Amino acid sequence: MLDPIPELSFDSKRHLYSYKGEWLAHSVSAVTGVDITPQQRAGFEKYKHGPDGWAIRGQTIHDCLDKHLRGEPQIYEDKWSPWVETLLEDDLFKNVNLMASEYSLCLRNSSHSIGGTLDFLISYADDPTFLILGDLKTVSRKNAVSSRKAATEQLGGYLTMINQHYPKLYVSQCVTVVSGPEKCKVIEQDPDECLEAWRGALTRFDALQPDF
Repeated sequence: MLDPIPELSFDSKRHLYSYKGEWLAHSVSAVTGVDITPQQRAGFEKYKHGPDGWAIRGQTIHDCLDKHLRGEPQIYEDKWSPWVETLLEDDLFKNVNLMASEYSLCLRNSSHSIGGTLDFLISYADDPTFLILGDLKTVSRKNAVSSRKAATEQLGGYLTMINQHYPKLYVSQCVTVVSGPEKCKVIEQDPDECLEAWRGALTRFDALQPDF
């Protein structure tokens, strides 16, 4: 497994990243959310909280996958079983080696100050050179799995950060795993496609930042 990046930490209460003693200005989600409309943001907030909101659902399913990949027992309420059981039974997570899970990264240079956390980086047990970078998304309904789009820009952001800190690592494939009740979908993408999408999102984000 990858060791934590030295001097990089994440404050979960403030949802801020710190690198070498300085707070990072932005997050990957802030960059990739540059095109979200106010109406869409309002919709996200409307269904975020509560015992069945997307925040607790996402946190629970992400935690279960993290523990599964680490070989640790998962503890969760029965109501999340339709998501968890189907997700962990997917072929993607069979016979793999874990390189990183819920792993903090950053992009820090003269132009950018961005932090983020990838969901998983795995390799095939029978081909350790084939690295798969993945992002997990959850949806509330089974029929919403098919329409959920890939996290292309987000994956590109994490890949850019991996390239900065681990230039000798070569990611062979990017995947978005969509987890719904009793249904799971894996969207495979070429890493170059994700990098290009991230660069586009970053350009749009930069254009909206104030000049100092």
